[in-house]
Amino acid sequence: RRFMITTLIFLLRRSGWHHVHAATAVDLRGRGWLLAGNSRAGKSTTAALFASRGWAIGTDDIAFLAGPPGGPVEVNAFRTRLALRPGGEELLAKSGGLPLAGRGKVGFWPEELGGRWVARVEPKVLLCTAVGAEQTSVEPLRPRDILAQLVRWSAWVALEPELAQDHLDLLARLG
Repeated sequence: RRFMITTLIFLLRRSGWHHVHAATAVDLRGRGWLLAGNSRAGKSTTAALFASRGWAIGTDDIAFLAGPPGGPVEVNAFRTRLALRPGGEELLAKSGGLPLAGRGKVGFWPEELGGRWVARVEPKVLLCTAVGAEQTSVEPLRPRDILAQLVRWSAWVALEPELAQDHLDLLARLG
């Protein structure tokens, strides 16, 4: 799986699709959401909870930024099951799902949770998730801080210098 995803990331970069470690969703009002953050920061659990409330979900982990210069940034989803750790599954209060061998997770399609899948999202709301606080909070970030967070969750931006500027441009436009 890891080899296949890494290969896919490198190939899609050549088509103008640049990776970001994020979940995507569309709320009931039609607004696109992007939740960027590291592993164990709650992206998959939040996406699953959104799906259980009828939201459309694109991905919970692997997203690809794309868009024409000067146009809107779209986030293309990698269709895979929402992968929940035991705590996320308990929070969701949903049994079943597919055990994901070797990952210690259980996978659900958004449709199994009451949502639907969507291939593309144009984000209007960006959330940068983090672990460590005792209490969940939301606070606005300045554009440069948003860009710094997005670069953090787009490790591939540092590879292949000839493609790095396009990747950075998409991140800056998104932020």
